[in-house]
Amino acid sequence: MQDKIVCPFFGKDEDYCDVGCEYISNHDIRMIIDYCADDYTQCVKYKELASFHPEMLHHAARTFNQDFNQEVKEKTIMSNAYQNMSLQDTTANPAPLGLLGFGMTTVLLNLHNAGFFPLDAMILAMGVFYGGLGQIIVGIMEWKKNNTFAATAFTSYGLFWLTLVALILLPKTGVVAASSPTAMGFYLTCWGMFTAVLFLGTFRLNRALQVVFGSLMILFFLLAAADFTGNAALKVIAGYEGIFCGFAAIYTGLAQVINEVFERDVAPLGTVAVKIK
Repeated sequence: MQDKIVCPFFGKDEDYCDVGCEYISNHDIRMIIDYCADDYTQCVKYKELASFHPEMLHHAARTFNQDFNQEVKEKTIMSNAYQNMSLQDTTANPAPLGLLGFGMTTVLLNLHNAGFFPLDAMILAMGVFYGGLGQIIVGIMEWKKNNTFAATAFTSYGLFWLTLVALILLPKTGVVAASSPTAMGFYLTCWGMFTAVLFLGTFRLNRALQVVFGSLMILFFLLAAADFTGNAALKVIAGYEGIFCGFAAIYTGLAQVINEVFERDVAPLGTVAVKIK
């Protein structure tokens, strides 16, 4: 409904207009109503019109009120419709990509820790791109899907790989000194404690993620202990444990892909039944 236009004579001296004259036409009356404000009944001229043409003005007022009520009703319906509106997420699950980036990079690094080959460009490249940037991208995608746990985990571990590569490469530039074993021990301990808290969160998710985060927590603490003590055998043990952790993450990621493709649980993840009180 169009907004009413306030008559330019409204609220002014009655000598400004001759609306109240007896000879005013029905057309003029309709025009006056159309160009009056909602409170046109307060106008002196309106009262004069009402005395000469009561039926027409009462009909105009009734029509105005009906239109106004209909407008309010329509606005209320539209407001309720907007409140009940929801968006359906049709994007793919990014978690398998993050788990595979983490798992494969972890396996390769810990094959080195276990003594199978020296630290080389292959591990560093995986740490920068698949384990690092890949998981950061997945974390952003999980943030978009309103998954706080996954967004925090994937983004953090992606940045972990980038910081680890930086710890290895920065000393080679001569700009900064290499970190001492003690410093690396505290570095790994911090990541172990961070992982321990996330491990608690997996008890609301599934058994597969419990294995991944539980073994990762142990891995960080084993590597920290190896740096603190200088025990080479402990680092080898950590390497084998890390290989297990990496393969657990790979399984969890691929299981989600396969289960989605076949639309059934081909590879079990051990869903946790959460009791709702």
